[in-house]
Amino acid sequence: MLLNIILIIAIIICLSIVSFIIGRKFSRVKTLDVDTVPEAQIAKVRDRILIERMKRQTHKGKELIQKNATSIFLWLKNSFSKLLNRVYALEKKYQKEASERKPISKTELINKLNYLLDEASILVKQEKFSEAEKKYIEIVSADPKNVAAYEGLTGVYLALKEYKQALQTAQFILKLLEKKSKPIVKTTDLGQEYKTISNVNEVSLACYEVGYIYTLMGKIEKAAVHFEQALSLEPNNPRLLDQMIEISIMLKNKIQALELIKRLEEVNPENQKIKEYYEKIEEM
Repeated sequence: MLLNIILIIAIIICLSIVSFIIGRKFSRVKTLDVDTVPEAQIAKVRDRILIERMKRQTHKGKELIQKNATSIFLWLKNSFSKLLNRVYALEKKYQKEASERKPISKTELINKLNYLLDEASILVKQEKFSEAEKKYIEIVSADPKNVAAYEGLTGVYLALKEYKQALQTAQFILKLLEKKSKPIVKTTDLGQEYKTISNVNEVSLACYEVGYIYTLMGKIEKAAVHFEQALSLEPNNPRLLDQMIEISIMLKNKIQALELIKRLEEVNPENQKIKEYYEKIEEM
């Protein structure tokens, strides 16, 4: 009897957790249209894992019910199956609505998206993050490559300290921008030619953002990889040099830290942190 009670409680808890996850995350999962960016398959894989996990949980629940067959367990089995069916039904409904949506002109679409971006920005300033998230999701549903909306979502998730979601969104932005990149040749003030990419500032900033989120997650080595990538695109960016010096000190990489400080002295000699950096290196 006691075992039955424990099993009933366990399944009820599982149902509650799954319902919460579906209600909170489903709208986000379906809007990241990664098919538009072949390299970014991680979100699609995540969706598959979620469904497969639910299937496994349903299968385990079925085996448990067969071993402890009671009427209430059969009821829980049916409820869980209905919950899984509801997930598929919602997805079909979303696809149907998307296919039946009346097309609008490009100008109308741009105006609508800009209006939604402004609304979302106001909501963020008011710290109404849940409402802002809905606006951004509405934008990316209509325009899956809208970088500004994904940037807004990243900011919302950072404010809510949902770092994994923020990281995934920032990585998606980076993929979008890298896909738009085109190799070009520029000339320095001294007449020297060098190779770069057409949207170097945007890609560099996206790399920085991914690295920054990794630091918040405590994954310093992964953060360093992305900061270095950003710095390779903008070698004389004081902010990137600052960040890489901090990371080098955290990783106890004295040689790299000293090289970066010298570069920072050249591009921004009045930086107040330079003295502090040298003191930190002496303590290493």
